[in-house]
Amino acid sequence: MQRLHHLFFLIAVPVLLALAVYLQDKPVNAANNANHSDTPPALEAEGRDINVIDGDTIIIDGKVVDIAGLDAPELGQQCRHNGSFWDCGMSAAMQLRKYFAMAPFTVQCWPGDEDRAGKANDFPIVECGIGDRDVAAAMIRDGEALPIEGYSHRYDSLSAEAANAEIGIHGSDMIAPSDWRAGKRLEGETGRCLYVATPDKHYVGTLDPRFDKIKTDNTIQICSDEQARTLDYEYLAPAP
Repeated sequence: MQRLHHLFFLIAVPVLLALAVYLQDKPVNAANNANHSDTPPALEAEGRDINVIDGDTIIIDGKVVDIAGLDAPELGQQCRHNGSFWDCGMSAAMQLRKYFAMAPFTVQCWPGDEDRAGKANDFPIVECGIGDRDVAAAMIRDGEALPIEGYSHRYDSLSAEAANAEIGIHGSDMIAPSDWRAGKRLEGETGRCLYVATPDKHYVGTLDPRFDKIKTDNTIQICSDEQARTLDYEYLAPAP
């Protein structure tokens, strides 16, 4: 009988661990019994066709959307690790782009909870999944973004685990993205403004392939996606 109990333990523990990881990677609404698999996605595209604007904003199926539940360092933001500055905002954006570029499944996005999203409502708020992998959860777990307070206890837990392990931004000195957008900087930080504005009140980020070809209005300096929206600028949508 003891052998049977031991065998059950050896089988059950790996299964439970795998189930825990699976549930961590499922989008928030799916984990809350709003089964995404039963609801047609609002937007979908192959990963290689998704344009990343910054660490939490993308263009999918021709629409600019914010990913719900996380706040990534701004594109030009820097963090400090062991006395040296590094481009944590660019790192977050590149990691997000890597997720999509290597996606083995079609990327699907569903409407997120706008009331808890903690973001401006200019762009749709969405939760995105690559198969059963929750993109926001992956970014937070990998230390590339912070969770939006109150959006998901699971995101909070993943962030705490990343912080305990000092993964990514958690191993650095960093101004909270919301404070960085308000103009705060680390002492000695040379944070850059990596968007260009156009004379017709559009803007484009440096990761956009059109960035170097855009005729710009050099009198306008844009440091974040949120700042652009405050100025009533719209992201230059891809050509149909």
